[in-house]
Amino acid sequence: MSSFTNLLLAVADKPAPTGFQLVYDFLATGGFVMAFIVLCSIAAITASILAWLQLREQVIMPNGVVSQLRSIPSYAVKGDIRPLQDFLERDGSMLSRLGAMAISGAFTSKQECHAACEIKAREEIHRLETGIPLLEVMVTVAPLLGLLGTTSGLVGMFSAFGTGGDGSPDTAVIAHEIGVALRCTIAGLFVAVPSVLLHTYFVRRLDALAVRVESIMQETIQHFYQHFEVQRSQA
Repeated sequence: MSSFTNLLLAVADKPAPTGFQLVYDFLATGGFVMAFIVLCSIAAITASILAWLQLREQVIMPNGVVSQLRSIPSYAVKGDIRPLQDFLERDGSMLSRLGAMAISGAFTSKQECHAACEIKAREEIHRLETGIPLLEVMVTVAPLLGLLGTTSGLVGMFSAFGTGGDGSPDTAVIAHEIGVALRCTIAGLFVAVPSVLLHTYFVRRLDALAVRVESIMQETIQHFYQHFEVQRSQA
């Protein structure tokens, strides 16, 4: 009874591992494959931050630019579109670049302007996709690395059979290899599942922003050619 009490006291006196220590032990037990999974997690976090920074609505289509583009009729009343063109050139956002092209007056027809702005918009959208494809890669690569770690652990586990001193399985090695296999599987899924969610969110957000930009640009082109085309043809 006293030995059992001493054991309880020894366990009670032993300091509890910190969260960092638990994470470190979990990763260290995963073997070399875990290092690649950790790199995948870092890449996924970096890609997510980059995508979030680029897909902010105030960066792509500031409220000031939207309101100015919708004020083309008021500029038509004054008979001068140049102040709006100067404003768009100074702003530098994606919508301002597209809007400046739409009201530049460099196209002979509204259809030609639509086609040119559509090509430019596709270029801008492609630039905004930076980081999103990397998330898609992590969705595929992280589980495969987890599977690789699982396979490696199983190979080590079966290799431990018959390595004991009396020809019996080395239970310590087997337990270690099982831990490697399970930890790699968990880590791979832990990276892949958030990557799937984030990839889906950013793709949907990019689509929503693209639809809104397209709507604003159609309205801008329509108003510009409605109010200024006659003046240019008379010049």
